[in-house]
Amino acid sequence: MDCTKCQSLIEDFLKQSLTPTESEEFIRHVKNCPDCYGELEVYHMVYSVVSELDSGDESEDVDYRESLARMLSRVGTHKRRIRVAKYIFITVGITLLIIIIFFIKGIVF
Repeated sequence: MDCTKCQSLIEDFLKQSLTPTESEEFIRHVKNCPDCYGELEVYHMVYSVVSELDSGDESEDVDYRESLARMLSRVGTHKRRIRVAKYIFITVGITLLIIIIFFIKGIVF
């Protein structure tokens, strides 16, 4: 992903409207590109402040950098959990299929 594409996706990322693949590519680029990470920090800060003002919940001394780091970590962790769950589901499915085939053929364990 190039910087132009990454920067065009910042708002969608903050709104959590990217596909899992887009999010993964976005995060990979942002973690390796100081310019895009800086741009993301600015957008994140603005979105956070506007959200606080809209909700009337003005927190003092918010660490926006830490908040952004947690957001990036959460997205990555969520994707890993989905990937692991998919592999577990596939493994269980294959195991059940093998057991059914053995049962149909009359093979006893």
